[in-house]
Amino acid sequence: MPDVRLTIKKRAFPSHGRVRLNADNLPDLGIAEGDRVDLINEIAKKSVSVTVIADTMVPSGQIRVSAEDIKALGVNEGVDVLVRKTPPLKEKVSKAAAEAGTSISEGAQKLDKAARKTAHEVKEEAATAAASLKKETKKASDRIGKAAAKTAKDVKKTVKNVTGKGDDL
Repeated sequence: MPDVRLTIKKRAFPSHGRVRLNADNLPDLGIAEGDRVDLINEIAKKSVSVTVIADTMVPSGQIRVSAEDIKALGVNEGVDVLVRKTPPLKEKVSKAAAEAGTSISEGAQKLDKAARKTAHEVKEEAATAAASLKKETKKASDRIGKAAAKTAKDVKKTVKNVTGKGDDL
């Protein structure tokens, strides 16, 4: 769809949702009187959909817009805006659905990547923790074994002392 840049001028008679532009601009936009166009403020990423009224009294290159619509666009009078034929509802819905599908797919891919990364990190941390636990368990087992051996030796010594030197255990 062709886009046209036109200079916004405030309408003399307020008419929210309707704009007047020179009939010579209609073919440039590929529209007829009564069709809808989008006025686009590219800087603020705002747009307003309005109905077109052809008017030979409006200078070519200008578009007459209500004060409410100018405010909704976030522009001042005398500023150029992009004017584009409003796509049919079916096309808008299809485009929005396609964009939503793409967005969901990208979000799912990011989520999957993050989950895989987290799972990998958890696996690595679990392996590190298991190795550390094994090492500490071996140290504790060795200390318990040494303590048990020393205790057994002390018990034997005490029993020998109590029973006499001739008795062997």
